[in-house]
Amino acid sequence: MSSAFVLIDKPIGITSFKTLNAVKCNFGTKRVGHAGTLDFAASGLIVAAFGKCTRLLPYIEAQEKVYSFNLHLGILTDTLEPTGNILKQDSNAARTAKEMDSVLQAFKGEIEQIPPAFSAIKINGKRASDFALKGQDIELKSRKIFIHKLHRIPNEPSQPSQVFSIYCKCSKGTYIRSLARDIAERLGTCGVAGNIRRLAIGGISVESASDKPILPQELLSWEIVKVSEEQAKKILNGMTVAVASGQCLTASENPVFVSSDGQIIAVAELLNGYLVPKFQL
Repeated sequence: MSSAFVLIDKPIGITSFKTLNAVKCNFGTKRVGHAGTLDFAASGLIVAAFGKCTRLLPYIEAQEKVYSFNLHLGILTDTLEPTGNILKQDSNAARTAKEMDSVLQAFKGEIEQIPPAFSAIKINGKRASDFALKGQDIELKSRKIFIHKLHRIPNEPSQPSQVFSIYCKCSKGTYIRSLARDIAERLGTCGVAGNIRRLAIGGISVESASDKPILPQELLSWEIVKVSEEQAKKILNGMTVAVASGQCLTASENPVFVSSDGQIIAVAELLNGYLVPKFQL
């Protein structure tokens, strides 16, 4: 197979980039990409793609993400992870479940977030983490993100605690480490995120991870428009063609897959009854 997706459950202690090595070896290709980097100390779902399916990764990455993580109160580190260099400590950081629930409610919806200094965000062509590793102070601008769901994972402590398990469904661009820092600050203390695990991207669950190739139409629930052999040639040459009469299509912001002779050949936009090709598959 020359083009497909592969769902990976990345373990802790390996970079997102290195998780792609198995895909390269198994399918004999160097053209491999993935949607959404996970930190070295994080685990969970990575959607990888090889061949022409890499062109579809931006559509995957744009979807909502679901994470679980542990919020450790009473410590602040340079990496916003428990293993980082300690910058601050608070011996009175324990909070009740009720206090935590109240603060989590305040983070739902659209909020501003400043990314971590140790991140892959580019500043003058270099990653922010490159500056942070050298001890250089950098100023990262806040960005708007959206928190869809945010709550404690049921296991209510009977006494005030310094560690809480959190569930988060959020938009692209959300940094869980920054979220943990900000929640702790709202609680009047400091905190970091540990055991970060990505549970899902859009409707794709980490439980679906395997080493088997997945076709694009199995991963993206876009409509499929069938075209004739003659129309297929035009589509592959970048030409616009009319949708055949009798095909009932639902209005959607998503592109559509173009199919000919039972094979997905391209991605196109559907505009006023015409297929406008975007790229081949």
